[in-house]
Amino acid sequence: MSQYWQWIEHKGKRILLAKFGGLRDEKTYVEAIADLEQEILRQPKGQLIPLALDVSDTRVTRAVTNRGKQLMETAKANGIPDSPTALIGLSGTQKAIVMAIQLVRGDIHVVGSLDEAKDWLVSRLG
Repeated sequence: MSQYWQWIEHKGKRILLAKFGGLRDEKTYVEAIADLEQEILRQPKGQLIPLALDVSDTRVTRAVTNRGKQLMETAKANGIPDSPTALIGLSGTQKAIVMAIQLVRGDIHVVGSLDEAKDWLVSRLG
């Protein structure tokens, strides 16, 4: 396990919780994304990885955004499909960015709490 992620269970389903809340230092945030990427790449090819992503009180920079995009591209290139992702703690500007992403990849949802994230993710898994 890592300080930046952990597997949790909700209603019999496994969910990967990314604990990025409070990350304001760009280098640390990029390292946290890289750490999460390594865990995602350890999962079996073709497996959905429901992700609850806590980004409350973070500072998003171009480097952080680019590293997040790289994670998605690397996962897809390694046989990990786009998976349901619940975002917790977005600011107003971040919500606008996510709404643009939803046009391309619809299985992203903005929620207000971890409990909401878990319920939404489980509902997407059937």
